[in-house]
This record gives sequence, C-alpha cells and structure tokens, in this order.
Amino acid sequence: MLAALLTVQCGGGGSPSKTSGRGAIVVGSKEDTEAQLLGRLMALTLADKGYQVTTKIPIGSTDLVRTALTSGRIDTYWEFTGTGLSTILHQSSIGDPQAAYEKVKALDAKNGITWLRAAAMNDTYALAVKAGGPIEAQTLSDLARTLTARPKTRLCVDPEGGFRDDVLPPLQQVYGMTFSETRQLGHDLIPPAVAGAQCDVGVVYSTAALITKHGLRVLADDRRAFGAYTPAPTVRTDRLKRWPSLEADLAPLTAALDTPTVTQLNAKVDIDRLSTEDVARQFLTERGLIGGVEHPLTTH
Repeated sequence: MLAALLTVQCGGGGSPSKTSGRGAIVVGSKEDTEAQLLGRLMALTLADKGYQVTTKIPIGSTDLVRTALTSGRIDTYWEFTGTGLSTILHQSSIGDPQAAYEKVKALDAKNGITWLRAAAMNDTYALAVKAGGPIEAQTLSDLARTLTARPKTRLCVDPEGGFRDDVLPPLQQVYGMTFSETRQLGHDLIPPAVAGAQCDVGVVYSTAALITKHGLRVLADDRRAFGAYTPAPTVRTDRLKRWPSLEADLAPLTAALDTPTVTQLNAKVDIDRLSTEDVARQFLTERGLIGGVEHPLTTH
C-alpha cells in the first residue's frame, strides 16, 4: 500500500473566526491523480477554515480507503456515487447523477456513513481507441459489432477496474461485449498503450487529460452501460457532530468542481507534471476559495 502521512499546519486566513478552530480532522484519498487532487483541495480548504487537518494522501484502492474510513483511521474522503453503489454496496449502477447520489446516500446511511453534497462533475468510465487507428467504431454498440469481426481485439484495463462489477460486467450485460485478450496496466499507462498499439481499446476515466494528449477517441456509451460517478465527501455519521459546519465549509469547493474544471486540473498534474498540492493550492487561491495565508503540508 502506498501511503503518505501529511499534516496541514493550522492557522486561519487571518480572521478570528478561522483561527478559533473547527477541530481536528483526518482527510484521506485513493491513489489516482484525480483522487489525490480532490483530497488536497479538501484538506487545504478545511485548513483555511481553521480545522486541524492531517492528511493521508494517498492510501490506496477503494477497499483500502473505505476500510480506513469505517475503522476510524481517517475521517473523510471523496467517494464516487457509482463506486459507492457498485463496489461498496453491490448495487446496480445508475446513469442519472442525481438519482445515483440519492440512492447511495440513503443506502450508506444504514452503514453509518453520511454522503455530503456531491459535486457536478461526472468522471465515469469510458472506452477509448486510437484516433485514426484500426478501430473505426464511434459508439460502444459499434465496437460490439467490431468484436465479432475482430475477436482478438486487445483490451487494457487498470487493476482495480479489471475486478469491479461496474466496469467489464456492464459491457457484457448491455452490449454483449467480451474481450478474449485483456491486459492490466496502471490507469495512467493505458492511454499511451492504446496510442502505441500495445492494446486496441483502453478503459479510461472520462476526465483524464491523457486521452487528449495521446490522440485517443472516446466511444459514446450509447446505451448508458456505465453509471454516473460524481464525487462527494463521505464521513462517518457518528463523527459528524464534531464538525457541525463541515458541509457548509466545503460547499463552495464542491460547487466549483465541474467536469471541465477537474479535467483541466488533472492535465496540470499528468501533462504539465505539477504536484497535486501545488495545483490544488493555485486553483483555490485563484478562485478565492482560500485566503492568501499558506498552510504548508508537512510530511511525517
């Protein structure tokens, strides 16, 4: 497990209300670029509000970070509605973002987990091919027909996605699509692998900036096999009383996170090679979501 333990030194944005403190809170994240960005954005926002923030960014896969939440090792992390429904709660995914949020929020409440307000962004799964390459399909229905003529079409998928109920099974159930040759690669290695013909089709995140960088074409999910994946902070319900203003404190950040915005932030990390902390801090400062006083992250 890859884990880093970072502490946000507290103080506030200079006002007495911020320096008075909101209490201690531990923020975690998964390991992909977007998850780490979301974690940094949350940590810096809360530090600016006067929370004493400890970060564990990244922790690892969905299973690891969820266990960290339920066991109390962390207090909050961003989870995606589609992941919550399928991977955590073993429910069918839902294509409508609001319906997916309402269902996962209601079901997970029974497990003692509260889903705070969700962002507008939708980072769903998608299949991508090389633009101008041998796969001419424009939609997943087209691709399903292509596989009949090209049964040895090679698929690349990340290790977590390869085992998830909401990735490959829906392709089979909705489109009748199966791949005889499947290769597992890190999510950031899939776009260049498709561009370099190591695989013909790749499972990608729809907000991944590497799609554009490597000249890929995303196939339209014309029958909505993949569910909605909007992120929301998840918190143990029995700990919410410690931070009565938590949802309100995060609301301006949550409202700022739409799909184009997060795609651009991902690009600054994955293409421009900036750190997730620097990208998060710059964004929050430029949007006026945190004050001018820096809250440095210290590695322990």
